[in-house]
Amino acid sequence: MSEPSKRRRLGRLIAVIGALMALIGSISLWMAPDEVVLGVALGGAVLCLVAALMPSEESAPAGTSSIGDRSPRAAVAQEPQPLTRRSVGVEREVNELKKEIERLKALEQELLASKQLAEAATMAKGEFLATMSHEIRTPLNGIIPLLDLLLGSQLGPDQREYVQTAFGSAKQLLRIVDDILDYSKLEANKLELETTGMNLREVLQGVQKLMEKPAESKGLQVHLQIDQSVRLAVRGDSVRLRQILTNLVSNAVKFTDRGEVVIAVSKKGETRTQHDLRFEVRDTGIGITQEAAEKLFKPFSQADASTTRTFGGTGLGLVICKRIVDLMGGHIGVESELGKGSTFWFQVPMLKAVGDIGAAKHNGLQGARILVLSNDASLMRRLSTAMPQWGATPVPATSSQEAFNKLRAGANRAGNWAFQLLIVDLQAVKTTAQALHKNLEREPGMDQLKECWLLGDDPLPDGIHTGTRAMSAARTVSDPELKQLLTRFLEEAPIDHVTQAEPEIKVSGPMPSDEKLSGHVLLVEDNPVNRQVASRLLTLSGLSLDAAENGKEAVDLLETQQYACVLMDCQMPVMDGYTATRKWREAEFVQHRERMPIVAMTANAMVGDREKCLEAGMDDYITKPLNRGLLEQMLRKWLAQSPHKHPTRAAPTEPPPAVATPPRTPAQAGPAPVALA
Repeated sequence: MSEPSKRRRLGRLIAVIGALMALIGSISLWMAPDEVVLGVALGGAVLCLVAALMPSEESAPAGTSSIGDRSPRAAVAQEPQPLTRRSVGVEREVNELKKEIERLKALEQELLASKQLAEAATMAKGEFLATMSHEIRTPLNGIIPLLDLLLGSQLGPDQREYVQTAFGSAKQLLRIVDDILDYSKLEANKLELETTGMNLREVLQGVQKLMEKPAESKGLQVHLQIDQSVRLAVRGDSVRLRQILTNLVSNAVKFTDRGEVVIAVSKKGETRTQHDLRFEVRDTGIGITQEAAEKLFKPFSQADASTTRTFGGTGLGLVICKRIVDLMGGHIGVESELGKGSTFWFQVPMLKAVGDIGAAKHNGLQGARILVLSNDASLMRRLSTAMPQWGATPVPATSSQEAFNKLRAGANRAGNWAFQLLIVDLQAVKTTAQALHKNLEREPGMDQLKECWLLGDDPLPDGIHTGTRAMSAARTVSDPELKQLLTRFLEEAPIDHVTQAEPEIKVSGPMPSDEKLSGHVLLVEDNPVNRQVASRLLTLSGLSLDAAENGKEAVDLLETQQYACVLMDCQMPVMDGYTATRKWREAEFVQHRERMPIVAMTANAMVGDREKCLEAGMDDYITKPLNRGLLEQMLRKWLAQSPHKHPTRAAPTEPPPAVATPPRTPAQAGPAPVALA
């Protein structure tokens, strides 16, 4: 190639580089030694700014070069102007390309901003729906319970018919609100799944029994089919599984005029740790077309527009089912033929119960829930990483009180929530170790709990003896050694893994009992209507009561009065229910008072609301609108456990017991003051 040709090619190359200079910024050139490009001796490998190789038309006169001015190692280039003229066409094309890239980048930023706005709008919509659902549930608490009470009074035939119609309409409105609430949880990404032990037969029979009455009213039968290959003891979210099945069976009953509805479950596969189960709800109803079936799992959709007018409903039920199934890692569908019925099915993985996991790999740690008490972040991180690999579930705590709260909450919660082992870093609880150990020994339901004390320089405190319930190990013990020690320690007595389903709460709730309750309770509620409703329900149940309008009033009353139980609203002015509960639990703990049952009574029904109440120190949770049967059932349970089953209105004349009884559940706002000494 001739020298002019080389120079032309180099000129075009430099022009391209110059046009892209703003996008690239710097280049790395590898040139043969002593090669000269445009009079610039580069030597070996040189990293230089692209601008150093390009003439500046604004600052350099025609026929000269600014290369020497820009690079201390560069010689003055000869004849740069002809190269610039030859590259005009290429420069124009590259400049156009650069502008297009900049335009695309700007468009990308606009799209990103639009996406963020859309996501924010979706989240805001979900939050709004959740808030509105709460606000609607609150006035419903002044409608449904009072209508229920009215039905129990002396009414004429026409009056009873009117009240029954109003009562049925109010309950239908509540179901619609619940649908909107569930949908808002999904839209706001606040619907989370829980994993608990369950018995599939109990869950399915609960759905069957729930739907028997509406089915019988139409002359239908609801049958249950469980394949023999299905293991009944599984782990998963029993509440959401029941919700899906109830929705599908309810739809089947709604769209079936004669014949039957069948609930079936079969196993489609399994791994060492989970079953792949297929649930089906088959009916002999009206059926749907293929075109209509494609719309069923879309929000606010029905098979056709007349469906809502004929059968009612929001069109949210199936989309909620689909979203929940998606969260479970499964899939849902429908098979139907017009006029011959439909089969709605979903297939989801369910975790095996501990007893179903292969025995060859089983050890005492497999499936165990372990509470780790330490304020050492490094130790906590190490154990939290190792234990899941051993098959155990670690739960952290940073103080003696928080640990006791969580242990007690787990022991009193249905399902696989009890802890099998407590690992205590003695260095974190030197001053409260003995009191913690003694309280654990006194606490009912903790007799199966084992303790492992990790020791540093300090010996095991007096009163804590190693044996079948307690062991000790060095803080510096290796993970394999600790696993071996804990496995042997736990296997000395088999872990009792609970696999029964959580207590089933029917939509209609239990009927009020003829047996009256007795006791004096504290009602904490700021809303006058809700206070009136709750007061009337409690009085009809045989209870006497005091009322407080906020948490501060409640704490003041608790300081001077004895109550068998406290019904606590959560959202109140001055002091909310969560704060009031925490303050009272701390007072109980410090003053060595016996624990008083506190039941949350709230319109909050979002995921995590129940847990938030329990972690604040409350013992149970009931949602508004209040159901008299459910309320009596819950009160009967906690009144039986109350230290003041028949308290008087006068303040106690004797000092409270000297036994420190920590809260049953952990305080959410962090470790509370500990008085275990």
